[in-house]
Amino acid sequence: MFHLTLALRYLKGRKKYFFSFSNMLSLLGIVIGVFSLLVVSSVMNGFDTDMRSRVIGSKAEIKIHRTDYSPIQNYEEIINKIEQIPSVIGTAPVCENELMIQNETELASTICYGIDLDRQKKVTQILDKIVVGEPDIEALENNGIIIGLDLSMTLNVTVGEYVQLTSPIGTELTPFGLLPKSKKLKVVGIFISGMPEYDRIFTYISLENGQYFSGYENEIRQIEIKSTDSRKSYRTAKQLQELVGEEFLVEDWSVFEANLFNAIKMEKIVMFFVLALMIIIASFNMTGNFIKLVTEKKVEIGVLKALGASEKDIVRIFVNVGIIIGIMGTFIGVLLALIVLLAQQRWHFIQIPVPGFPLHWLPVEIRILDFIIVPMVAIVISFLTTLHPSRRTVKIDPIKIIRK
Repeated sequence: MFHLTLALRYLKGRKKYFFSFSNMLSLLGIVIGVFSLLVVSSVMNGFDTDMRSRVIGSKAEIKIHRTDYSPIQNYEEIINKIEQIPSVIGTAPVCENELMIQNETELASTICYGIDLDRQKKVTQILDKIVVGEPDIEALENNGIIIGLDLSMTLNVTVGEYVQLTSPIGTELTPFGLLPKSKKLKVVGIFISGMPEYDRIFTYISLENGQYFSGYENEIRQIEIKSTDSRKSYRTAKQLQELVGEEFLVEDWSVFEANLFNAIKMEKIVMFFVLALMIIIASFNMTGNFIKLVTEKKVEIGVLKALGASEKDIVRIFVNVGIIIGIMGTFIGVLLALIVLLAQQRWHFIQIPVPGFPLHWLPVEIRILDFIIVPMVAIVISFLTTLHPSRRTVKIDPIKIIRK
Protein backbone atom coordinates (compact mmCIF):
# COMPACT_ATOMS: atom_id res chain seq x y z
CA MET A 1 0.00 0.00 0.00
CA PHE A 2 2.87 2.39 0.79
CA HIS A 3 3.99 2.12 -2.88
CA LEU A 4 0.77 3.80 -4.03
CA THR A 5 0.84 6.39 -1.23
CA LEU A 6 4.38 7.51 -2.09
CA ALA A 7 3.58 7.45 -5.82
CA LEU A 8 0.65 9.83 -5.28
CA ARG A 9 2.85 12.05 -3.10
CA TYR A 10 5.51 12.27 -5.80
CA LEU A 11 2.83 13.12 -8.35
CA LYS A 12 1.55 16.04 -6.28
CA GLY A 13 5.00 17.44 -5.55
CA ARG A 14 4.56 20.39 -3.20
CA LYS A 15 0.90 20.83 -4.15
CA LYS A 16 -1.87 19.59 -1.92
CA TYR A 17 -4.53 18.49 -4.33
CA PHE A 18 -3.23 18.52 -7.93
CA PHE A 19 -0.30 17.14 -9.89
CA SER A 20 2.93 19.10 -10.18
CA PHE A 21 3.38 21.18 -13.34
CA SER A 22 5.75 18.68 -15.02
CA ASN A 23 3.46 15.74 -14.22
CA MET A 24 0.48 17.71 -15.53
CA LEU A 25 2.29 18.21 -18.85
CA SER A 26 2.91 14.44 -19.07
CA LEU A 27 -0.77 13.82 -18.34
CA LEU A 28 -1.91 16.31 -21.00
CA GLY A 29 0.38 14.66 -23.56
CA ILE A 30 -1.35 11.30 -23.02
CA VAL A 31 -4.82 12.91 -23.05
CA ILE A 32 -4.22 14.72 -26.35
CA GLY A 33 -2.65 11.63 -27.97
CA VAL A 34 -5.50 9.27 -26.98
CA PHE A 35 -8.18 11.84 -27.84
CA SER A 36 -6.68 12.54 -31.29
CA LEU A 37 -6.25 8.84 -32.14
CA LEU A 38 -9.81 7.92 -31.21
CA VAL A 39 -11.41 10.90 -32.96
CA VAL A 40 -9.45 10.48 -36.19
CA SER A 41 -10.02 6.68 -36.22
CA SER A 42 -13.76 7.18 -35.74
CA VAL A 43 -13.90 9.78 -38.53
CA MET A 44 -12.00 7.46 -40.87
CA ASN A 45 -14.44 4.68 -39.92
CA GLY A 46 -17.30 7.01 -40.77
CA PHE A 47 -15.88 7.83 -44.20
CA ASP A 48 -15.20 4.13 -44.83
CA THR A 49 -18.75 3.09 -43.95
CA ASP A 50 -20.31 5.94 -45.92
CA MET A 51 -18.17 5.17 -48.97
CA ARG A 52 -19.00 1.47 -48.75
CA SER A 53 -22.74 2.15 -48.55
CA ARG A 54 -22.54 4.41 -51.62
CA VAL A 55 -20.57 1.87 -53.65
CA ILE A 56 -22.77 -1.06 -52.61
CA GLY A 57 -25.90 1.03 -53.15
CA SER A 58 -24.88 1.58 -56.76
CA LYS A 59 -22.93 -1.55 -57.69
CA ALA A 60 -24.20 -4.40 -55.44
CA GLU A 61 -22.22 -6.36 -52.84
CA ILE A 62 -21.33 -9.47 -54.85
CA LYS A 63 -21.01 -10.15 -58.56
CA ILE A 64 -20.86 -13.51 -60.36
CA HIS A 65 -19.65 -13.86 -63.94
CA ARG A 66 -17.91 -16.50 -66.00
CA THR A 67 -14.13 -16.65 -65.70
CA ASP A 68 -13.80 -16.01 -69.45
CA TYR A 69 -16.51 -13.29 -69.35
CA SER A 70 -18.70 -15.27 -71.77
CA PRO A 71 -22.52 -14.93 -71.40
CA ILE A 72 -24.37 -16.88 -68.70
CA GLN A 73 -27.10 -18.96 -70.35
CA ASN A 74 -28.97 -20.85 -67.63
CA TYR A 75 -28.95 -17.93 -65.22
CA GLU A 76 -32.40 -18.63 -63.72
CA GLU A 77 -31.25 -22.08 -62.55
CA ILE A 78 -28.12 -20.56 -61.02
CA ILE A 79 -30.17 -17.83 -59.30
CA ASN A 80 -32.49 -20.47 -57.79
CA LYS A 81 -29.47 -22.28 -56.33
CA ILE A 82 -27.97 -19.04 -55.00
CA GLU A 83 -31.19 -18.04 -53.24
CA GLN A 84 -31.05 -21.24 -51.16
CA ILE A 85 -28.09 -19.80 -49.19
CA PRO A 86 -29.44 -18.19 -45.97
CA SER A 87 -27.09 -15.18 -46.14
CA VAL A 88 -28.40 -14.18 -49.60
CA ILE A 89 -31.40 -11.82 -49.54
CA GLY A 90 -31.49 -10.60 -53.15
CA THR A 91 -30.33 -11.57 -56.66
CA ALA A 92 -30.58 -9.78 -59.99
CA PRO A 93 -29.54 -10.62 -63.59
CA VAL A 94 -27.54 -7.85 -65.30
CA CYS A 95 -26.18 -7.10 -68.78
CA GLU A 96 -23.34 -4.57 -68.67
CA ASN A 97 -22.29 -2.68 -71.82
CA GLU A 98 -19.97 0.20 -72.65
CA LEU A 99 -21.97 2.48 -74.97
CA MET A 100 -22.15 6.00 -76.32
CA ILE A 101 -25.05 8.24 -75.28
CA GLN A 102 -26.06 11.29 -77.28
CA ASN A 103 -28.55 14.14 -77.22
CA GLU A 104 -28.39 16.25 -80.38
CA THR A 105 -24.84 17.69 -80.32
CA GLU A 106 -23.81 16.47 -76.85
CA LEU A 107 -22.03 13.11 -76.66
CA ALA A 108 -20.71 11.05 -73.72
CA SER A 109 -19.63 7.52 -72.90
CA THR A 110 -21.58 5.40 -70.43
CA ILE A 111 -21.47 2.10 -68.63
CA CYS A 112 -25.01 0.91 -69.25
CA TYR A 113 -26.66 -1.76 -67.08
CA GLY A 114 -29.55 -3.77 -68.44
CA ILE A 115 -31.58 -4.66 -65.33
CA ASP A 116 -34.78 -6.27 -64.12
CA LEU A 117 -36.00 -3.30 -62.08
CA ASP A 118 -38.06 -5.28 -59.54
CA ARG A 119 -35.15 -7.60 -58.80
CA GLN A 120 -32.51 -4.86 -58.92
CA LYS A 121 -34.14 -2.79 -56.18
CA LYS A 122 -33.62 -5.76 -53.81
CA VAL A 123 -29.90 -5.71 -54.58
CA THR A 124 -28.99 -2.02 -54.91
CA GLN A 125 -30.53 1.28 -53.82
CA ILE A 126 -31.02 2.64 -57.31
CA LEU A 127 -34.70 3.52 -56.74
CA ASP A 128 -33.93 5.21 -53.40
CA LYS A 129 -31.42 7.52 -55.12
CA ILE A 130 -33.74 8.82 -57.86
CA VAL A 131 -34.41 12.54 -57.40
CA VAL A 132 -36.32 13.34 -60.61
CA GLY A 133 -39.00 11.07 -62.06
CA GLU A 134 -40.69 7.92 -60.75
CA PRO A 135 -39.63 5.08 -63.07
CA ASP A 136 -41.31 1.70 -62.85
CA ILE A 137 -40.67 -1.57 -64.69
CA GLU A 138 -43.22 -0.70 -67.38
CA ALA A 139 -41.58 2.66 -68.15
CA LEU A 140 -38.16 1.02 -68.34
CA GLU A 141 -39.38 -1.77 -70.63
CA ASN A 142 -40.97 0.79 -72.94
CA ASN A 143 -37.51 1.97 -73.96
CA GLY A 144 -36.89 4.02 -70.85
CA ILE A 145 -33.50 4.93 -69.36
CA ILE A 146 -32.33 6.08 -65.93
CA ILE A 147 -29.28 8.36 -65.89
CA GLY A 148 -27.12 10.13 -63.30
CA LEU A 149 -27.43 13.83 -62.49
CA ASP A 150 -23.95 14.73 -63.77
CA LEU A 151 -24.60 12.90 -67.03
CA SER A 152 -27.96 14.65 -67.46
CA MET A 153 -26.19 18.00 -67.07
CA THR A 154 -23.50 16.96 -69.57
CA LEU A 155 -26.14 15.95 -72.14
CA ASN A 156 -28.48 18.78 -71.14
CA VAL A 157 -31.48 16.46 -70.83
CA THR A 158 -34.12 15.86 -68.20
CA VAL A 159 -37.01 13.45 -67.58
CA GLY A 160 -39.30 13.13 -70.61
CA GLU A 161 -36.62 13.92 -73.19
CA TYR A 162 -34.95 11.41 -75.50
CA VAL A 163 -31.36 10.23 -75.87
CA GLN A 164 -29.66 7.94 -78.38
CA LEU A 165 -27.74 4.90 -77.12
CA THR A 166 -25.19 3.54 -79.58
CA SER A 167 -22.75 0.67 -79.51
CA PRO A 168 -19.30 1.96 -80.56
CA ILE A 169 -18.56 -1.30 -82.41
CA GLY A 170 -20.41 -2.42 -85.51
CA THR A 171 -22.26 -5.56 -84.44
CA GLU A 172 -25.63 -5.39 -86.26
CA LEU A 173 -25.76 -7.07 -89.67
CA THR A 174 -27.54 -4.97 -92.35
CA PRO A 175 -27.57 -4.85 -96.17
CA PHE A 176 -24.89 -2.16 -95.80
CA GLY A 177 -22.66 -4.40 -93.67
CA LEU A 178 -21.99 -4.34 -89.92
CA LEU A 179 -23.37 -1.21 -88.29
CA PRO A 180 -23.36 -0.09 -84.66
CA LYS A 181 -26.48 -0.99 -82.71
CA SER A 182 -28.49 2.07 -81.79
CA LYS A 183 -31.69 2.80 -79.94
CA LYS A 184 -33.66 5.89 -78.98
CA LEU A 185 -34.72 5.90 -75.33
CA LYS A 186 -36.74 8.20 -73.12
CA VAL A 187 -35.26 9.50 -69.86
CA VAL A 188 -37.61 8.29 -67.09
CA GLY A 189 -35.45 8.96 -64.02
CA ILE A 190 -32.39 10.87 -62.78
CA PHE A 191 -30.43 9.62 -59.77
CA ILE A 192 -27.77 10.97 -57.40
CA SER A 193 -25.63 8.14 -55.99
CA GLY A 194 -23.37 10.35 -53.87
CA MET A 195 -20.41 9.25 -56.03
CA PRO A 196 -19.89 11.92 -58.75
CA GLU A 197 -17.97 9.53 -61.02
CA TYR A 198 -20.93 7.11 -60.93
CA ASP A 199 -23.43 9.91 -61.66
CA ARG A 200 -21.30 10.89 -64.64
CA ILE A 201 -21.05 7.48 -66.29
CA PHE A 202 -23.70 4.97 -65.09
CA THR A 203 -27.05 4.46 -66.85
CA TYR A 204 -29.78 1.83 -66.44
CA ILE A 205 -32.09 0.32 -69.08
CA SER A 206 -34.36 -2.73 -69.21
CA LEU A 207 -32.80 -6.19 -69.22
CA GLU A 208 -34.24 -6.82 -72.71
CA ASN A 209 -32.53 -3.72 -74.11
CA GLY A 210 -29.33 -4.66 -72.31
CA GLN A 211 -29.43 -8.08 -74.01
CA TYR A 212 -30.00 -6.36 -77.34
CA PHE A 213 -26.82 -4.27 -77.04
CA SER A 214 -24.87 -7.30 -75.75
CA GLY A 215 -26.05 -9.43 -78.67
CA TYR A 216 -27.68 -11.95 -76.31
CA GLU A 217 -31.03 -13.69 -76.55
CA ASN A 218 -31.86 -15.20 -73.17
CA GLU A 219 -28.43 -14.66 -71.64
CA ILE A 220 -26.84 -12.21 -69.25
CA ARG A 221 -23.37 -10.94 -68.43
CA GLN A 222 -23.45 -11.25 -64.62
CA ILE A 223 -25.54 -11.91 -61.52
CA GLU A 224 -25.57 -9.31 -58.74
CA ILE A 225 -26.25 -10.35 -55.15
CA LYS A 226 -27.07 -8.72 -51.81
CA SER A 227 -26.18 -10.45 -48.53
CA THR A 228 -27.48 -10.01 -45.00
CA ASP A 229 -24.27 -8.26 -43.82
CA SER A 230 -22.07 -6.29 -46.21
CA ARG A 231 -19.11 -6.51 -43.80
CA LYS A 232 -19.17 -10.29 -44.08
CA SER A 233 -20.00 -10.47 -47.78
CA TYR A 234 -16.61 -12.09 -48.46
CA ARG A 235 -17.82 -15.15 -46.51
CA THR A 236 -20.97 -15.31 -48.61
CA ALA A 237 -18.82 -14.90 -51.74
CA LYS A 238 -16.71 -17.85 -50.62
CA GLN A 239 -19.83 -20.00 -50.17
CA LEU A 240 -21.11 -18.96 -53.58
CA GLN A 241 -17.78 -19.79 -55.21
CA GLU A 242 -18.00 -23.34 -53.85
CA LEU A 243 -21.62 -23.58 -55.04
CA VAL A 244 -21.20 -22.37 -58.64
CA GLY A 245 -17.84 -24.01 -59.32
CA GLU A 246 -14.61 -22.97 -61.02
CA GLU A 247 -16.20 -21.92 -64.31
CA PHE A 248 -17.57 -18.84 -62.51
CA LEU A 249 -15.76 -16.07 -60.67
CA VAL A 250 -17.40 -14.64 -57.54
CA GLU A 251 -16.24 -11.19 -56.39
CA ASP A 252 -17.44 -9.14 -53.42
CA TRP A 253 -17.26 -5.33 -53.22
CA SER A 254 -13.78 -5.38 -51.61
CA VAL A 255 -12.43 -7.07 -54.76
CA PHE A 256 -14.05 -5.14 -57.63
CA GLU A 257 -13.46 -1.83 -55.78
CA ALA A 258 -10.16 -2.93 -54.22
CA ASN A 259 -8.21 0.21 -55.13
CA LEU A 260 -10.69 2.54 -53.47
CA PHE A 261 -11.03 0.61 -50.21
CA ASN A 262 -7.34 -0.30 -49.97
CA ALA A 263 -6.55 3.41 -50.26
CA ILE A 264 -8.95 4.18 -47.39
CA LYS A 265 -7.50 1.34 -45.29
CA MET A 266 -3.90 2.45 -45.95
CA GLU A 267 -4.79 6.05 -45.12
CA LYS A 268 -6.29 4.95 -41.80
CA ILE A 269 -3.19 2.86 -40.92
CA VAL A 270 -0.85 5.74 -41.76
CA MET A 271 -2.95 8.20 -39.74
CA PHE A 272 -2.95 5.78 -36.81
CA PHE A 273 0.84 5.52 -36.75
CA VAL A 274 1.34 9.26 -37.26
CA LEU A 275 -0.98 10.11 -34.37
CA ALA A 276 0.51 7.31 -32.24
CA LEU A 277 3.72 9.34 -32.41
CA MET A 278 1.96 11.94 -30.26
CA ILE A 279 1.70 9.38 -27.46
CA ILE A 280 5.34 8.35 -28.01
CA ILE A 281 6.45 12.02 -27.85
CA ALA A 282 4.44 12.39 -24.64
CA SER A 283 6.24 9.30 -23.32
CA PHE A 284 9.63 10.96 -23.95
CA ASN A 285 8.39 13.91 -21.95
CA MET A 286 7.40 11.50 -19.18
CA THR A 287 10.84 9.86 -19.28
CA GLY A 288 12.60 13.22 -18.87
CA ASN A 289 10.19 14.14 -16.11
CA PHE A 290 10.84 10.88 -14.22
CA ILE A 291 14.63 11.20 -14.55
CA LYS A 292 14.30 14.66 -13.04
CA LEU A 293 12.03 13.27 -10.31
CA VAL A 294 14.53 10.52 -9.45
CA THR A 295 17.31 13.12 -9.21
CA GLU A 296 15.21 15.33 -6.93
CA LYS A 297 14.21 12.42 -4.69
CA LYS A 298 17.68 10.92 -4.28
CA VAL A 299 17.77 11.69 -0.57
CA GLU A 300 14.30 10.24 0.04
CA ILE A 301 15.18 7.13 -1.97
CA GLY A 302 18.40 6.70 0.02
CA VAL A 303 16.50 7.05 3.30
CA LEU A 304 13.87 4.54 2.15
CA LYS A 305 16.60 2.04 1.30
CA ALA A 306 18.26 2.63 4.65
CA LEU A 307 14.94 1.96 6.36
CA GLY A 308 14.70 -1.43 4.65
CA ALA A 309 12.92 -0.75 1.37
CA SER A 310 14.17 -3.13 -1.32
CA GLU A 311 15.21 -2.09 -4.82
CA LYS A 312 12.02 -3.68 -6.15
CA ASP A 313 9.96 -1.49 -3.80
CA ILE A 314 11.63 1.68 -5.06
CA VAL A 315 11.21 0.66 -8.71
CA ARG A 316 7.58 -0.19 -8.05
CA ILE A 317 6.91 3.30 -6.62
CA PHE A 318 8.09 5.02 -9.78
CA VAL A 319 6.34 2.49 -12.03
CA ASN A 320 3.13 3.30 -10.15
CA VAL A 321 3.68 7.00 -10.91
CA GLY A 322 3.85 6.25 -14.66
CA ILE A 323 0.88 3.88 -14.61
CA ILE A 324 -1.27 6.42 -12.70
CA ILE A 325 -0.47 9.12 -15.28
CA GLY A 326 -1.08 6.65 -18.12
CA ILE A 327 -4.43 5.40 -16.78
CA MET A 328 -5.71 8.87 -15.86
CA GLY A 329 -4.58 10.39 -19.17
CA THR A 330 -6.12 7.50 -21.11
CA PHE A 331 -9.40 7.69 -19.20
CA ILE A 332 -9.73 11.45 -19.72
CA GLY A 333 -8.79 11.12 -23.41
CA VAL A 334 -11.35 8.34 -23.96
CA LEU A 335 -14.04 10.30 -22.11
CA LEU A 336 -13.44 13.50 -24.10
CA ALA A 337 -13.36 11.55 -27.39
CA LEU A 338 -16.67 9.84 -26.56
CA ILE A 339 -18.32 13.16 -25.69
CA VAL A 340 -17.16 14.84 -28.93
CA LEU A 341 -18.01 11.84 -31.15
CA LEU A 342 -21.45 11.26 -29.65
CA ALA A 343 -22.21 14.98 -29.94
CA GLN A 344 -21.17 14.93 -33.61
CA GLN A 345 -23.33 11.87 -34.26
CA ARG A 346 -26.36 13.57 -32.74
CA TRP A 347 -26.02 17.26 -33.62
CA HIS A 348 -23.58 17.28 -36.61
CA PHE A 349 -21.92 20.45 -35.32
CA ILE A 350 -18.86 19.96 -37.57
CA GLN A 351 -20.07 20.73 -41.09
CA ILE A 352 -18.33 20.17 -44.45
CA PRO A 353 -18.81 23.49 -46.32
CA VAL A 354 -17.95 22.13 -49.78
CA PRO A 355 -20.60 22.75 -52.48
CA GLY A 356 -21.57 19.57 -54.32
CA PHE A 357 -19.84 17.31 -51.78
CA PRO A 358 -22.05 14.27 -51.03
CA LEU A 359 -21.59 14.70 -47.25
CA HIS A 360 -22.81 17.79 -45.39
CA TRP A 361 -21.19 16.98 -42.04
CA LEU A 362 -18.25 14.99 -40.73
CA PRO A 363 -19.24 11.30 -40.49
CA VAL A 364 -18.18 9.33 -37.42
CA GLU A 365 -18.53 5.68 -36.48
CA ILE A 366 -17.53 4.50 -33.01
CA ARG A 367 -15.99 1.01 -33.04
CA ILE A 368 -15.38 -0.85 -29.79
CA LEU A 369 -12.12 -2.34 -31.07
CA ASP A 370 -10.58 1.15 -31.46
CA PHE A 371 -11.63 2.01 -27.91
CA ILE A 372 -9.86 -1.14 -26.67
CA ILE A 373 -6.63 -1.01 -28.70
CA VAL A 374 -5.83 2.72 -28.29
CA PRO A 375 -6.16 2.80 -24.46
CA MET A 376 -4.13 -0.42 -24.16
CA VAL A 377 -1.36 1.04 -26.36
CA ALA A 378 -1.31 4.26 -24.31
CA ILE A 379 -1.10 2.44 -20.96
CA VAL A 380 1.61 0.06 -22.21
CA ILE A 381 3.70 2.99 -23.52
CA SER A 382 3.24 4.78 -20.18
CA PHE A 383 4.45 1.67 -18.35
CA LEU A 384 7.50 1.21 -20.60
CA THR A 385 8.37 4.89 -20.16
CA THR A 386 8.92 4.46 -16.43
CA LEU A 387 11.28 1.47 -16.67
CA HIS A 388 14.50 3.34 -17.51
CA PRO A 389 14.13 6.11 -14.86
CA SER A 390 13.02 3.52 -12.28
CA ARG A 391 16.13 1.40 -12.87
CA ARG A 392 18.30 4.43 -12.13
CA THR A 393 17.09 4.26 -8.54
CA VAL A 394 18.90 0.92 -8.18
CA LYS A 395 22.25 2.72 -8.51
CA ILE A 396 21.54 5.07 -5.61
CA ASP A 397 23.75 4.11 -2.63
CA PRO A 398 21.99 4.78 0.70
CA ILE A 399 25.32 4.90 2.56
CA LYS A 400 26.59 7.80 0.46
CA ILE A 401 23.26 9.61 0.84
CA ILE A 402 23.35 9.28 4.63
CA ARG A 403 27.00 10.48 4.81
CA LYS A 404 26.13 13.58 2.78
